[in-house]
Amino acid sequence: MVSLAREALADISQGGVVHYTVLADMMRIGHYYAQLICRLLGRDDYIVIDAVGRCKITPKGRNLLKERTLSK
Repeated sequence: MVSLAREALADISQGGVVHYTVLADMMRIGHYYAQLICRLLGRDDYIVIDAVGRCKITPKGRNLLKERTLSK
C-alpha cells in the first residue's frame, strides 16, 4: 500500500466518519484525488463509503493499521 493511502486510512480512523472532501483538506490534496484514494480503499474493503461520500474504516482497515504500527 502506498504511503498516501496509508495516511488516508489513518486519518479516516482518527476521524471516525470522514467525508472525502474533508479528508482532502486534512491531507492537503485535491478533492478528486482524495475521492480516488477512497474508492481504491473501498474496493479493497479497508473502508466503507456511503452514498454521499462519507468514509468509515472497516475492521480489515483497522487490522492493517495495527500490523503496520507493530512492524515499525
